[in-house]
Amino acid sequence: MKKNLVLASLLFICGISFITILPNGSIFFEIGCGFLGGAIVNFYKYIYILNPKNKLQYEEHLKTEQNNLKDERKIMLREKSGRITYIIMFVVLTILNIVFTFIGGDKWIIITLWVVIAFKYICGVAVFYYLAKKM
Repeated sequence: MKKNLVLASLLFICGISFITILPNGSIFFEIGCGFLGGAIVNFYKYIYILNPKNKLQYEEHLKTEQNNLKDERKIMLREKSGRITYIIMFVVLTILNIVFTFIGGDKWIIITLWVVIAFKYICGVAVFYYLAKKM
C-alpha cells in the first residue's frame, strides 16, 4: 500500500520538474504531463484503499492476487505465453527487416533492426543458460 504512495510521490516530483524546467511544447513537457497523470491515478488508488468502506474489497483483492501468484497452472501459462510472445516477436522483427531491406529503407533502420534481432536472440540464449545452471 505504501508503494503506491511512494510511486505517486516520485511520479509527481518528476512530472513537476519536467514541466517547470523544460520549455512548453517539447516532448519532455508531454512526458512530465504523463508523469503527473500517473501520479494522480496512484494518489487516487491510495486514497481509495484507505477508505474504510473499501477495506474488505481490498483485502479480498490482495488474497486473490496472492493466490494467482502461487497458482502453478497460472505460472505455467505465464511462462508459456512469454515464450510464444518471444517467438512471435522474433519472427515479426525478422519479417520487418526483410521488408525494409527490399523496399529500400534507410540503412540505419535496417542495421538497428538486425541489432535488435541479434540482441533478442543472445538474451534468450543467455537467460536459458542462466536458468539451466540455477535449477
